[in-house]
Amino acid sequence: MIKQTDYAYIAGILDGEGSISITNQFYLDVKIRNTNKTVLEWIQNLTPARGHIYADKRRVLFCYSLQFSSKQALLLLKPLMPYLKIKKRQALLAFKFLQRLRGQTSGTPLTDNERQKRKIAYHKMKELNQSKQLYNDA
Repeated sequence: MIKQTDYAYIAGILDGEGSISITNQFYLDVKIRNTNKTVLEWIQNLTPARGHIYADKRRVLFCYSLQFSSKQALLLLKPLMPYLKIKKRQALLAFKFLQRLRGQTSGTPLTDNERQKRKIAYHKMKELNQSKQLYNDA
């Protein structure tokens, strides 16, 4: 069973080495990057969320990325919420964004109204990620 201190530790890693984003295709994406693959494997094995580890060769410094998408990202973020500091606002927006997606069938064309709401969430997440604010206490 995972301890609360483990969740706090993972939240700290996400705050410092991770990102929470909404892609331009309207998918939620959570990544944690690290040069130590063992740390990412520990997170992957400890949490109920299923992520994918891959070598991230596009970066200046070679590292590994642990990526969680949509529902799996939500499974990762939910227990980390009390411990997130820097990325708390992004996590809250991620929850709101995924709530909008519940009940929608994959492949169903978006209405103009729904597309606009998702674009707003996409741009808001981008804005939060570009913010220089070091501590988000939402």
